[in-house]
Amino acid sequence: MNQIIKDKMNREIMVIANKKLFENIPRESRFYSQDEVDFEDIILKNYEYMIRKEAEVNFDYKQPIGYGVVINENNEIFVYKRWWANSNAWEKRLHNKIAFGVWGHIEKEDENLENPLRDSMIREIEEELNIKKENIESLKAIWYINNEEDEVSKVHIWIAYLVRIKNSNFELLDWELENWEFVNLEKLEEMIKDPSYDTEAWSMILFEPIKKILS
Repeated sequence: MNQIIKDKMNREIMVIANKKLFENIPRESRFYSQDEVDFEDIILKNYEYMIRKEAEVNFDYKQPIGYGVVINENNEIFVYKRWWANSNAWEKRLHNKIAFGVWGHIEKEDENLENPLRDSMIREIEEELNIKKENIESLKAIWYINNEEDEVSKVHIWIAYLVRIKNSNFELLDWELENWEFVNLEKLEEMIKDPSYDTEAWSMILFEPIKKILS
């Protein structure tokens, strides 16, 4: 593990205890609507911070992460593959999987933001996609994604945001993203059904709700 990855794993990130998060609703592998439960409010009232390398293996806690689905002016969805096969990145469990969500951990330095969940999502879009804040037309929380099917997912709760942008002519700044493109809904569905692609679990869970919004 190189020094950059070591530094990331030693940072304090936002977490919330499962007993708080699921106090009044069953813990299941599915998406939850904002009307059903306001996880964002629960998180903002009960979050803590934990060293990331500890949080990655502590199954009593979830790491809240904004998951931004970026839609351009042509109603096309941003799709990418994170990391390549010989990468030294920490999250080897996610190598070569395609996804249509832009995400990042919420760190201790974000705690003074007005809304650490939403504002950190905007920061990730600016940093990874090189999209200026003024080109983000809207950012709306649509669902929460919980997945208990694998080790990565068990320690995360995803807040799905629909992010509409007005200028898709940009150059990526994040070296961890490759093979990216904007695709229409029909093309995305073909990719997800194609066995030659390996779609990450969170994108799989979110596809049908996104399909209903964009259809």
